[in-house]
Amino acid sequence: MARNKDEKKRRILTATLECISRHGYEATRLRDVSEASGASIGVIQHYFGTREQLLGEALAYASGQLTEHFTSLEKEQLTPWEQLCGMISVVCGMPDLHGRGLLWLEMSSLVRRHPELRERLDSVYFLWDAKVRAALHRGASDGSLDIKDPEAVDDLVAVFLAFFDGYEYEIASALVPADPQTLERRAVLLAERLFRPTLS
Repeated sequence: MARNKDEKKRRILTATLECISRHGYEATRLRDVSEASGASIGVIQHYFGTREQLLGEALAYASGQLTEHFTSLEKEQLTPWEQLCGMISVVCGMPDLHGRGLLWLEMSSLVRRHPELRERLDSVYFLWDAKVRAALHRGASDGSLDIKDPEAVDDLVAVFLAFFDGYEYEIASALVPADPQTLERRAVLLAERLFRPTLS
């Protein structure tokens, strides 16, 4: 019974994210989510309360998925380079690159009008930043990444994260195809040039 409830809530949250990507945050209504998820408005309100609470939960769900995947990488005995490639694979392998790009563009523009959403947006960025930064420091320390100047880590992380921000914008704007394999190949190529993994 609890599993069915959790599955229904996940379906509603996923549908909400799709609606935000399609219609925008402010134009998304409970009726849209109901049609997209197959759940009645009454069921949605039962689980999530108001429209604002639902949208906030959906954005938290999106960042929570990334956290869960990144955390799973830490349970394995991975080298810093393997961990970086694992993070790239997670981000590139998440479903609907185009929709996700639209979602983060929408969130980025919303924080000026809805400062309460700032924490949702920042949590994703700071998660990425912290995980990449930790892998780089570990790789610089054990020599598996050829980073001679530890002070360069700030710049390396900033350039790496900016690549994903820019690429998601291009995908969302249909300037480049939403092709996960191409994105992953280019991200790994950039990471190789920036972080210079040493050959064993």
